[in-house]
Amino acid sequence: MYLFVRVTLQAILLTMTIGLFGCDSSTETVDESKPPLTAAVSDDAAGLITVEKAWIRATAPLQTVSGAFMTLVNNSATDYSLVSVSFGGAGAVEIHETSMVDGKMRMRQVNQIDIPANGHAELKPGSFHIMLIGLEKAMKAGVTETLTLTFSDGSQKTVDALVGNSGEQHTHE
Repeated sequence: MYLFVRVTLQAILLTMTIGLFGCDSSTETVDESKPPLTAAVSDDAAGLITVEKAWIRATAPLQTVSGAFMTLVNNSATDYSLVSVSFGGAGAVEIHETSMVDGKMRMRQVNQIDIPANGHAELKPGSFHIMLIGLEKAMKAGVTETLTLTFSDGSQKTVDALVGNSGEQHTHE
């Protein structure tokens, strides 16, 4: 019971942290007229979707939950969805959405994140994101961790995500 209460409290703390830092004052713009840097070499979602700015939020000591964020760019004329994510260092991985409901930030698990044809889906604090629950070790800033994304067509893509406190450290192709 103690473990359940501790994990629940940590999840609530992470939710509040994501909510507090969900609004980004960044003025970064994307030039959508430029073609993607990586050419599609496959006709499945894993080959047609590129991943940008993949990162995992660093954790505090004894914190066993964190969030992963990225932008998924669909370079095809077909709609796809992110349907699951796996991470070897967590007891559970869930896709979540944070939204404002009745003036309060609410987080809920969702079945998928749609990635429209020739469009993108942004996973960011205060919006769609990946929850890493029951972490086996601390997520230390500067370390790269590997996530495996599974798309609606069953294809998978392995992504290296840098652990840090924001997604501004790097860009991942």
